[in-house]
Amino acid sequence: MKITKLKIKKIVPNEGLVGFCSFVMDDCLFLGNIAIFTNMHREGYRLVFPEKKIQEKSISIFYPLNTDFYFLLEEAVNKELQA
Repeated sequence: MKITKLKIKKIVPNEGLVGFCSFVMDDCLFLGNIAIFTNMHREGYRLVFPEKKIQEKSISIFYPLNTDFYFLLEEAVNKELQA
């Protein structure tokens, strides 16, 4: 797995939300609308993946299946924001 493109859209900070990111994986799959929040427990940022609310229930649109990929993406976002 390789993140081949990463795009970050910064916004005016609002309750910890600082922007959104999208990325392309292995030049084959685009995933977007991932919220970027300041991390309250350590330095850097944390990612929140999109959900859709249907009636009273929130359904995840997509999300990492393991922590290795989550931290790979989080590291890429942190690196891009600090550049």
